[in-house]
Amino acid sequence: MADAPDPDVPDGEPPRQRFRLYCTGERIYCVNPDHKLVDLGGLTARQGAGVRWELDGTHATGDAADAAEALRQIAQRLEFFWLDGQFTALADLRDEVNLEGAEQLDLVLRLPQPGEHPSALG
Repeated sequence: MADAPDPDVPDGEPPRQRFRLYCTGERIYCVNPDHKLVDLGGLTARQGAGVRWELDGTHATGDAADAAEALRQIAQRLEFFWLDGQFTALADLRDEVNLEGAEQLDLVLRLPQPGEHPSALG
């Protein structure tokens, strides 16, 4: 994955990386700056109302009113080291998944600094 920092970060601020989350069908996807698309987990309709989401790699779950709220909840839980690992480990699905009309949310995560432990980014 490209580690080029976000050019919109003011001088003196820690570098950041942009991603975009998507919900389409019953899956949650993410795109990195290299345009690689990976599948992060599932999204299912709850009986009655709302949706339930689960991230495959961590089994983190949540309940939300709709896909947009689910993406906001997921974005609050993601950290750079875990997400970067998903882009390293998972297949690129960009030619297999149609994201037209999908719910989406832009996400910006702080990049780790040299020698920084993953828990410092929490």
